[in-house]
Amino acid sequence: MADFLLDSDVVIWHLRGHSSIADRVLSLARHGRIGLSAVARAEVLQGMREPERKATLGFLDACETLPVVKETADRAGEIVRTFRSQGVTIALPDALIGATALLAGLPLFTCNPRHYPIEGLDLRALST
Repeated sequence: MADFLLDSDVVIWHLRGHSSIADRVLSLARHGRIGLSAVARAEVLQGMREPERKATLGFLDACETLPVVKETADRAGEIVRTFRSQGVTIALPDALIGATALLAGLPLFTCNPRHYPIEGLDLRALST
């Protein structure tokens, strides 16, 4: 089982060689198993450049991908609905990634902490 989750932005910065992010990801990998939400994996793949294919797939395949199951979808829907009722917009992909982390009880590392104003989420902000 994964020890933590990476947001898609962290994976992209890592794969594109941003030194502070790459160093942090390598440090995390030395201390535990990297996990990704299936949604984060899809986000990385949608933005992948063709010359990046081999490295991207190699990294993604080395990570544990946590699926979006009924409970994840239900929690994400509740997150979006609750915040919308407060006048706050959360993108569904972010709600799904956040719900994945919540349900798995894992910290989520991201460069975009403002995307995850979710109560109870163990959010770890990284700076680029």
